[in-house]
Amino acid sequence: MSTDIYEGFNLYILAEKFYIEPRDRDGNRLSTEYVEIDRHTNHIRVSDVSTSRIPLHDADIQYIYGILGIIPIVSGMALIVIKKARLVGKLNGHSIWTITETDIIPYKKTTLHLTEKQIWYNRHFTEMLQSVLAMTGFYFSYSVDLSRSLQWLSENGTPSFKQMPMIDRADARFTWNNYLLSQLRPVQGIARFALPIIHGFYGEDYHCVNGNQFKLTLISRRSRYRAGVRFYKRGVSSDGHPANFVETEQIVETLSGQARRLTSFLQTRGSIPLLWSQRPNLKWQPMPTVKPNDDQLSAYIKHFENQKKTYGGQHVIVNLVNQTGREKKIGAELERIIQQANLSYVRYNPFDFHKECQAMQWHRLSLLRDQLRHEITQFGFFAASTELTDTDLVQRSQTGFFRTNCMDCLDRTNVVQSMIARESLTDQLTYLGILIGGQRVETCEELETSFKHLWADNGDECSRQYAGTGALKADFTRLGKRTYTGAINDGINAITRYFRNNFADGYRQDAMDVFLGNFVIDVHNLPSSLEATLISLDQNGIALLAACFAMAMTILCVLVAENISATLFWLAVFLICMMFIFINGEEFVNAPKLKQD
Repeated sequence: MSTDIYEGFNLYILAEKFYIEPRDRDGNRLSTEYVEIDRHTNHIRVSDVSTSRIPLHDADIQYIYGILGIIPIVSGMALIVIKKARLVGKLNGHSIWTITETDIIPYKKTTLHLTEKQIWYNRHFTEMLQSVLAMTGFYFSYSVDLSRSLQWLSENGTPSFKQMPMIDRADARFTWNNYLLSQLRPVQGIARFALPIIHGFYGEDYHCVNGNQFKLTLISRRSRYRAGVRFYKRGVSSDGHPANFVETEQIVETLSGQARRLTSFLQTRGSIPLLWSQRPNLKWQPMPTVKPNDDQLSAYIKHFENQKKTYGGQHVIVNLVNQTGREKKIGAELERIIQQANLSYVRYNPFDFHKECQAMQWHRLSLLRDQLRHEITQFGFFAASTELTDTDLVQRSQTGFFRTNCMDCLDRTNVVQSMIARESLTDQLTYLGILIGGQRVETCEELETSFKHLWADNGDECSRQYAGTGALKADFTRLGKRTYTGAINDGINAITRYFRNNFADGYRQDAMDVFLGNFVIDVHNLPSSLEATLISLDQNGIALLAACFAMAMTILCVLVAENISATLFWLAVFLICMMFIFINGEEFVNAPKLKQD
């Protein structure tokens, strides 16, 4: 029995019910079964046209690419579907798609049953969901589990596992619609209708080197645990889940010869696995705060126990934070905890990126490469041929993993992860017989250019999802050198990040928490915190109004009045107000209102 998900549906919208029928792009029926959702009772069942036909009269018919799930909003339940998707590539013969448009369809046709206040909340929560669904980087496949690495699938792909529905066998860490699917899981026969999605990056490129054709693929899977935005999600949770945790897999797939051969190399990034925070407060770089020492060891050990259980093997922490200034405190605490925990399968490799590469001395990254090169070779990579689920065809496995972090796990991390990946790619291609005679990736100009662009695109996407802009230092990842244009772009992105992180990220965090089910909407207990506005009649609101008024009066005095005393007076009032605002910066930023970390 196939567990592949149907590759498209007709959605029939009627006054009383939704009907979802498997259809291909040409309108041909893929199955006699269909999903029936009662819009009044919320009951869901899988029916068959042989026993109960779909009433097409007066139905609004839409073609959809998949069902993301169901979520409660203020008006009642709502169905979320994929309206448009784009094919982005194939992985081991399986089509990979990215979501380009979604739709949120409330069960209730009107909001007449709601009060005016409830209508406001309903609209607000719906807009939050739409803002998350509008993000780029959502991917899915109808026939392969995108949430799992090739090595994991080869080691765990038993016949019984392959017969499990995709929604049950997908990795819960990376299934971003896990909460949305919770309403569908109990429904008998729903397996081929429910579509798990991942959030992250997918990119691929075709190459021919020394007459050998192959495809280079990069997949990044972003964890839904402790997911969020840059300054509001830092560190690790008490149960060991780090913020901004991303698993990145580099895959080579040969296209020449009789048997398809695959290799893959896996590495991870994630916030420093300690209990720490760095909340925005209008300063360019807020000072990080480390929680009491007693809690740190337990959280750190839980994180690496999770890593060991998931990946096995050895683990190398590549820590890129500054060993001076505001970052020193975090790095020193991490080193202390690592020594205290003394886990036999964890090695610590600190590298002060900014110090070593200051004044654009990027060649000094070779120092880090030399420190890690032995373990890159020792850990190896996964290799298999033809069918991944036949363990006798697995030729080798990756036995160790690099976990890279800086403060954000973005810009510096992108540079170093691509450097490690390049070394592994040379090993992978040499193993496959594609590179010969001591060739390296760097010596193949077209391959090197494609590799850089693929990793730069991955870095930009990971950065947009966490920080709201493309990555800094992207010119080095993309071109192999720093440029003045890149420096200007970094400046623009840094300023954009500042304003987003201080004045927009609270809303983004709330939206993700609603989408992921970290905050569950309850019509009987709506959060009054959402109604709070920036301008209020407390001291903060008065300070903002006074600053705006004083600024206006200062400009007016400069342009119209000749009284220097009045100008200086209003300028002084403005500066005093701004000083008050910056001293109490945390009170003025756009902070999350639904769930406090």
